[in-house]
Amino acid sequence: MSEKELIESITAEVAEICDPSYVYLVSKKNNVRGELTTMKLCVVVDDGIDPSGEEKRLLIKTDTPIPVDFIVYNISDWNDYAPEDNTFAYRIENGGELLYVKGK
Repeated sequence: MSEKELIESITAEVAEICDPSYVYLVSKKNNVRGELTTMKLCVVVDDGIDPSGEEKRLLIKTDTPIPVDFIVYNISDWNDYAPEDNTFAYRIENGGELLYVKGK
């Protein structure tokens, strides 16, 4: 499976598990052969969902061939923090790769 296909597969699994508003690729690491070995995703979920609990749920429910870390935000927190250039959410939105948008 290519790196792109692997990322798409993991993103689809995340979307199925938690129906997020957005999923961003925050970072990834490759070994010396260029194979994807780990990645970090930012998942933005609806208000009313506990981000910490959702992060744990994603870690338990995802079945991935590589380690994946998750950062989870509620949509209202995301909308508050992402425009502020001194926040991690801003860095993710402006430097990460948008992989998934709900409804698209």
